[in-house]
Amino acid sequence: MRLFFVFLVLLQCALLAGLGFLPTDLIPYHEILPQDKILHFSGFFILTFLTFFIWDRPRRFYNVLLTAIPIGALAFGSEILQPILSPTRAYDSHDIVANALGTTAGLTLATIADHIREARYSRQQVRYEAIEMV
Repeated sequence: MRLFFVFLVLLQCALLAGLGFLPTDLIPYHEILPQDKILHFSGFFILTFLTFFIWDRPRRFYNVLLTAIPIGALAFGSEILQPILSPTRAYDSHDIVANALGTTAGLTLATIADHIREARYSRQQVRYEAIEMV
């Protein structure tokens, strides 16, 4: 487990929780491109990207599962619990879509970045060949 990324994920969770309980009238809204949906997308994009790098598993598949399951549950659960915990907020299915898209994009970028990092690391390692003894 990488503690630096744990710290960054906790910081991002605190930021998302603070924004989640912000009264709706304080969030700017525009008809064509709602700021609220951009916040949902970017918040979960960053959270997913950082969470992926917490895990140090030998196979990338485990990192994807350990990231997608809890962040996916948080993406749906936060939107369901938000109106219960904050009287100024309401349930919005478009927020869940923005959360899911941000999670998917963050997971995709993290997987690509991890693949590039592994490829670069494997090229830098010195490879020794056995010398035949006569």
